[in-house]
Amino acid sequence: MNIRSGFCALLLSILLFNLLPDTLAHAQTDVYLRIYEKTFQRMEVDLYPFEGQNRGAGQDVMAATITEVLSNDLWMSGYFKVNVKFGTPEPRTGGGQNGRSGGPLAWIAGKFRIQDGRLAIQPDLVDAASGRTIIKSEYFEQENNARRAVHKIADDIVYSLTGEEGIASTRVAFVKEGRNGHKEIGVMDYDGKNARTLTNDKSINLSPAWSPDGEKLAFTSFKDENPNLYLLNLRNSTQYRLSDGKGLNSAPAWSPDGKRLALTLSKDGNAELYIMDVERKKFRRLTYNRAIDSSPSWSPSNREIVFTSDRTGSPQVYIMDTDGLNVRRLTYAGSYNDSPNWSPRGDKIAYVSRTASGFDIYTIDVTGEKNMRLTDSSNANEDPCWSANGFSLIFSSNRSGRRELYSMFWDGSDQKKLTSGGGVYLPAWSPRQR
Repeated sequence: MNIRSGFCALLLSILLFNLLPDTLAHAQTDVYLRIYEKTFQRMEVDLYPFEGQNRGAGQDVMAATITEVLSNDLWMSGYFKVNVKFGTPEPRTGGGQNGRSGGPLAWIAGKFRIQDGRLAIQPDLVDAASGRTIIKSEYFEQENNARRAVHKIADDIVYSLTGEEGIASTRVAFVKEGRNGHKEIGVMDYDGKNARTLTNDKSINLSPAWSPDGEKLAFTSFKDENPNLYLLNLRNSTQYRLSDGKGLNSAPAWSPDGKRLALTLSKDGNAELYIMDVERKKFRRLTYNRAIDSSPSWSPSNREIVFTSDRTGSPQVYIMDTDGLNVRRLTYAGSYNDSPNWSPRGDKIAYVSRTASGFDIYTIDVTGEKNMRLTDSSNANEDPCWSANGFSLIFSSNRSGRRELYSMFWDGSDQKKLTSGGGVYLPAWSPRQR
């Protein structure tokens, strides 16, 4: 049985809730600059092996780890093509993509040392055209957290060369289903490494949603029988209940300012969208109809919400202002469209559509134009979620026979499997870590 993060997950919640014993069951569109172009040319950078300053067998392993992680991070940023070199770079000036002779924009080399379990990495980022050193700093981390240090270096390189903040230090929350049917919330690095479980409720936990500061996760849990909304503080691993109205408290989505949550409540008898003031725990109802309204996602402007509704007889994607007014239908192609997620860049919305071969992920402009299919298989490709820079998406798919998480770029290219073991879905990509 496939469980989609939006409409079908909500139907699952309704089903689970209804199966409990009776004693327990009681504006104007903002258009952002379109930066996506098929002709976008990645900038070339040369990456040389980092040199270990200690003696020992672990030096080659650490050097290989730094090269592998840094190369992947720069590629995943969406900006760079990385040429992995051998030997040491020769001092040079002129040429490069800033000069007239072509070649790399910059080159990267560096040194590292390990002492008493501490790792220090000193990268050199050099402009190929002028020979000027752009980055020459030291990054410190525990030896067993080498990947974290390299992620920080990658993000600083991206910022130094493009002016855009990187995503290598971001994380992904997800739902992990165990053999006993329990569903727990987990988290991993954006590249699928360092996965761990955050909850141990031995219940059904769904729909994790990151706060904009990256320090909290909202999620729905059945651990107290009713599908209530909880907040998990990642700094101290504490949980507390946010919303426990009778019936559904599900599909949370944080506003960009971090002050409000959009969510689905059924306390008044029907699944409707509400906005919750997190600090005051005050609710404001947005939708009023007999349909199921769910899967809210905020625009970066903080002024609009995209959501799923079956008010026309089948699930479709709609946009409305945050006061519940100016509702307009966005999707018309396809008889089943769900799980919308608004790009941080503002111009595109990713969603899931039922096709002749299964379920696939599409994007569409907020104007309803440029509908683009990103996946194409006879499987279920679901739960799309944008990266903080809007260049990439993470999603779940059963193409390997079990549900796993995959990443891809905004145009559907470079689809890459991130997890293994199965039963992983409903991903939520974190904001950039401060």
